[in-house]
Amino acid sequence: MKEFGSDFHTIGNFYNTGRADITRIFSNATFLADGRQCLILVIRQEGWKRLWVPEYFCYEVLDSIVKYTGIQLFFYKDYPGMGSYEFLKQLPFEKGDALLKMNYFGLSECHKESISVPIIEDHSHDLLNRSALYSDADWCIASLRKTLPLAEGGMIWSPKGAKISEDIKPLLVNEELATKRWNAMDLKADYLSSLKADGGDIKLKDIFRKLYIDTEETLPDLDVSALDNRSADTLCKLDINAWYNQKKKNWKRLTTLLDKGLNYLEPINEFCTPFSVVLKLDEVVKREKLRIGLIQKAVYPAVLWRVPETCSEEVRIMSDSLLSLHCDGRYSEEDMEELACIINNVYNGI
Repeated sequence: MKEFGSDFHTIGNFYNTGRADITRIFSNATFLADGRQCLILVIRQEGWKRLWVPEYFCYEVLDSIVKYTGIQLFFYKDYPGMGSYEFLKQLPFEKGDALLKMNYFGLSECHKESISVPIIEDHSHDLLNRSALYSDADWCIASLRKTLPLAEGGMIWSPKGAKISEDIKPLLVNEELATKRWNAMDLKADYLSSLKADGGDIKLKDIFRKLYIDTEETLPDLDVSALDNRSADTLCKLDINAWYNQKKKNWKRLTTLLDKGLNYLEPINEFCTPFSVVLKLDEVVKREKLRIGLIQKAVYPAVLWRVPETCSEEVRIMSDSLLSLHCDGRYSEEDMEELACIINNVYNGI
């Protein structure tokens, strides 16, 4: 038996080489405890009063930003595969505004428009995308812990050479939180090993799941902190090129084996590395049946993201139809063959 998805376990294999670590690729970046802290930090520094954000986004992150900065949010229509963004030039910008852009699921590249306010790009889903490596935005941010095997992590950098003026200190409370998450990752690694030997230690699973849940609930309440020591050390050793290359191989293998009736979002070119295999179902009921059926088979997909009813119809339809399946570097192409069998069987049974 094997489990797929959910939070990372501790990775201890060929990725720990230091051959292509992200701290050298983005040598001017500042590394924080998580991605939302990056937005909070730059909003405080720049003194923006209003932030334009995509309708299709993680609203828990937006709630934290408002809580810690008091900034006013304005929304514009955006979602995977949106198309033209010429309308951005017509938005009623004012002095003190900034615009946040999102590269969804690593399937595209951030669109470039000449507008009158500072631009922040979110490259969480594909850090090695050309638009991340060669961005001309005022600021770029990324959450790291959802795409890399770290207990926590976020990064912020300025392609235009702007500097973070504040000297960010590591908070003791953050080190304690990160230690709990690393413990959870270590325990999950032990649990996954036990699955192969004797079917898994359920008590062990209950322990690490509680640690994950407790820290997820605590992390949004943290003030801005530097990255914890163990995550910083792991980040310097992680071969991100090897990690991304494996993820791309896995994505290709899994999508090749999926049932022909299953639709999924595809990258616009070969330079994109998809964040995950993002299935697109016809309706929310079918999506939920598939999600629940997969969980019953120890496959743990993610819904990214649930949005409010106030969003535009296109964004709500997108939110109701997508299901994200992990295919990152913790898995092999052989694992993807097993995963494809599970997905196809569950899909054909709903």
